[in-house]
Amino acid sequence: MSFYSLFNHIEGILWLIVAVTIALRTPRNTFQQKAAVVLAVVAFVLFGLTDFIEAHYEARVPLWLYAWKIACGSAIFTSRYTWLGWTRFRWTDREFLFSIACLIAVIAIMVYQYS
Repeated sequence: MSFYSLFNHIEGILWLIVAVTIALRTPRNTFQQKAAVVLAVVAFVLFGLTDFIEAHYEARVPLWLYAWKIACGSAIFTSRYTWLGWTRFRWTDREFLFSIACLIAVIAIMVYQYS
């Protein structure tokens, strides 16, 4: 097993641990919070699965897998603001800015990989 493959398997396991931790440790007092937790758990599980799949591509990730990863990241972002309430969303929030920075980084990697 290559280092790349090993790293992706470890990363996938860590995302699954995050999903289980959210499912077990996050209080759900309202319907909005329940929906946010379910969305977060599903998104983190699916995001972890993308790493297990990516491990077999040895750094040549297909576009459909990048799209899947971006969709999972969007769902994680959405679960955050579903939990907080969308009235608390601000364009200058560090979570929003970090998600935009991650999206730019993924796009840069895709351009580099496919050029």
